Amino acid sequence: MDTLKQKDIKEYREAQLLAQDSMCPLCGLTIQPEEAVLDHCHTEGHVRMVLHRSCNSAEGRILHWAGRMSKGDCHVTFVENLLDYWKMEHSVNPLHPKHGKPKPKRKRK
Repeated sequence: MDTLKQKDIKEYREAQLLAQDSMCPLCGLTIQPEEAVLDHCHTEGHVRMVLHRSCNSAEGRILHWAGRMSKGDCHVTFVENLLDYWKMEHSVNPLHPKHGKPKPKRKRK
């Protein structure tokens, strides 16, 4: 397997961004060149795709958190289950008593 050289990352990222039509695979929005980062797997090292800097950060945080909660590849199962859970029909359930109420302002010290 080839390894990118540090000096080639910018050119590779720009080519990949063009191949992705400047679209972020996570949020589906257009990536401006200054927001583009080359995502990679921190376990295997393989380059994945170009993401928004903020999407890459969120992906890393979720992966790190889910990995702390489980062993092996269970973090993938957790995220898949979370997506399925969010897609479930919950509109037949009652509304939470705090839903839609303004949050109290915190006093600054």
